Amino acid sequence: MDAMEFDIERDPYNHMARMLFSRWKPFLLMAMVFDGGVTNFSDFAGQLPISHKVLSENLKAMEADGLISRTVVPENPPRTEYRLTTRGESMVPLLRAVYDAGWQDMQAKGMPVDALGEMWHGYREQDREQMRRPYRRGRTERGAQ
Repeated sequence: MDAMEFDIERDPYNHMARMLFSRWKPFLLMAMVFDGGVTNFSDFAGQLPISHKVLSENLKAMEADGLISRTVVPENPPRTEYRLTTRGESMVPLLRAVYDAGWQDMQAKGMPVDALGEMWHGYREQDREQMRRPYRRGRTERGAQ
């Protein structure tokens, strides 16, 4: 019998971790769900504390993985829309299940949970304006205008 070696690059867990669970991808996908499946670049920048460079890198990777599609809308100035694909939509239940498991574990351990995430996932009453633009430029640390 030949000895087999573990190849992490061919492991389905590793594949899904890279595709869905890098630092920003779950948040980007759920932001698209919150926005009805279509979001533009500036909306992402307002919803998440992410640099434009990192946002662009993540969106390109998600497009390459078939999770989202990118469309340039011929307006003046041009606008870029990102839309969940069928494959991206199929990952949402998995993301919700992982969030729910994390939320329950954090509650059981008495750990504080991010309020915005709780709003997005139905554990707290939604404040749609706060959810849409929680990281507006120029806001103070406590969120005052």
